[in-house]
Amino acid sequence: MGARFPEANYFVAGSRLRPGLDGGYTIATLRRAQQMAQQAGVYPVLLTFDFWPDYDAVVDEFTRIGLMDGRVSLRNLLQDARRSPGFLRERAVASGSLVETDSDSVVGFEPSTEVDSTGTPWRTAWTDAATGATVYTDLLGLDGRPLLRVPYVSGRADWHRAPIDITVFGDDGMPVGTLAGFGELYRTWVRHVLSTTDGSRTNVVVCESRQVGELLVDLPGDDVRLVHTVHSAHTSAPHRWDSPIDGLWQSWFEVVHRFDAVLWLSQRQREAVERRFGERDNFWVVPHAIEAVPGDRAVARDPNLVVMIGRLVPLKRLDHALRAFQSVREANPLARLVFYGDGPDEQRLRGLAVDLRVQDAVEFRGHQPDAADALSGAAALMLSSTYEGQPLVILEALARGCPVVSYDIDYGPSDMLEHGVSGLLVPDGDIRALGAALGSVLGDHDLQEALSRGALKASERFTPEKTMGRMAELLAQVVSHQRRG
Repeated sequence: MGARFPEANYFVAGSRLRPGLDGGYTIATLRRAQQMAQQAGVYPVLLTFDFWPDYDAVVDEFTRIGLMDGRVSLRNLLQDARRSPGFLRERAVASGSLVETDSDSVVGFEPSTEVDSTGTPWRTAWTDAATGATVYTDLLGLDGRPLLRVPYVSGRADWHRAPIDITVFGDDGMPVGTLAGFGELYRTWVRHVLSTTDGSRTNVVVCESRQVGELLVDLPGDDVRLVHTVHSAHTSAPHRWDSPIDGLWQSWFEVVHRFDAVLWLSQRQREAVERRFGERDNFWVVPHAIEAVPGDRAVARDPNLVVMIGRLVPLKRLDHALRAFQSVREANPLARLVFYGDGPDEQRLRGLAVDLRVQDAVEFRGHQPDAADALSGAAALMLSSTYEGQPLVILEALARGCPVVSYDIDYGPSDMLEHGVSGLLVPDGDIRALGAALGSVLGDHDLQEALSRGALKASERFTPEKTMGRMAELLAQVVSHQRRG
C-alpha cells in the first residue's frame, strides 16, 4: 500500500455492473474499486442501481475473471429491496402520496412474468393489449407479490429524470405510497445503505455513472461527499472542444458545480470543458491505471499481426480500420488483422472484408475476457474510434509493450501516447494516413522494437500507485471541506 486515503466510508456507485456489458466502463469501475483496496487499504462497497435479480451470480463471475475479490463487496438496489423492503415502505408512507392501483391487475393490460435464476418470479411487465406497448413494470418481492410498480419511460434520453410516480406495495400486496421518480428511489436506498455504516465517518460516494450522479447530487446529509468520474467524451459530432454538447450531458453540466470533485481522465478533456465553461476548482485529472503485466519481454512478436479489441459498433469506425488494413495488405501479403469483440456490426464488417478482398487475412474471434493477452505477441494495436474517454485498450497495449497506431481523437490517445516514441498518431478520420502508419510499423522491425520500448516506458505514467496517490490527494481535500451540494 502506498496511498493514504482519509478515514471515511467509501462507496463506488454505478448504474449497472454486469459481465460482458458496457465494455470499458464496467472494467474501469471494477478496477478502480480494486485499486482503492490494494493501494490504499480501503474497502469500498460497489452500489448498483440496476433492476436485475441475480447479482450473486454477477459477483461470482467477476470474481472468477479477476475483477472482484473479497476486499470489495457489492450491493444492489433491487436485491436489497427484495430482501428487506421496509426502508422503501417507510419512505413511501412518509411521502404522504398514494396512487390508487389494483395490485393484481391493470384493466386493459396483459402481464408477462419473468423468473430469476432460482425460478422465483421477479418481474411482471404489463403491456397494453391494444398496442403491445409496455406501460408498467412490477418488480416483485421474494414472495412473488408486487414490491414496486415503475411506469415504463420511452422516447426520452433522460429517462432517469422522468416525472413519474413509483408505487410501493406493502406486505399484503396493496399500495402504501409512492416515490417521486428514480431520484427519490435511488436516494432512499443510498441513505438506507449509509445508515448501516460507521456513523462517525464521512461517507465518500464515487459516482461512476452520469445518471446516478445527477440523481444523487440531491442526496441529503452533511455526512456525504460526492466525487464524480467521467468515462467518455461529452460532445456531439464532430467532437471538437466547441461542438454541441451531447444531449445526454446537458443536465449533468447544470449540476457539475455541486460535486465535491469531478475526475477527468485526461488533461485535454478538462481543458476543453474549462475553455467552454470556465475554470472550476473542483476539477481534477485522474487517469485510469494499469498493472504491470508479467511476462518474458524477449518473446518475439508476430511482425505481421494487427489486433483490435472492443465492441463491434459504429462508434469504433471499424470500417475505417478495414479500409486502412486493405492498403497494408496490398503492400504486405503476410499482414493479418484480428478483431476481439462482438456487436451488431459484425455481419456488415464481414461483408466489407469480402468486398475489400481481405477476408482471408481478417478474423473475428468474438468477445474473450483475456483478449488483451493477444497484445503481448502483436505487432500493433489499431484504434479507429470516433471518440473515447481514455481507451483502456491503449493502456493494455502499453503495459504489454505493444505499439499503438491510433486516430488522434478526443479524448485519450494524445494524453497517453507520444507520437513516434510510444505509438503513432494520425489525423482523425484520415484512412490513408492510418493505413500508412500501420504499414510503417509492420514493415520496419527496428521501429516496432523502438515503439515497444517506448510503450513500456509510457505505461509507467499510469500505474495504480500514481493514480491512487492522486486520488488520495483530492480525497484529503474533499473530506476536510464542507459538502458543496
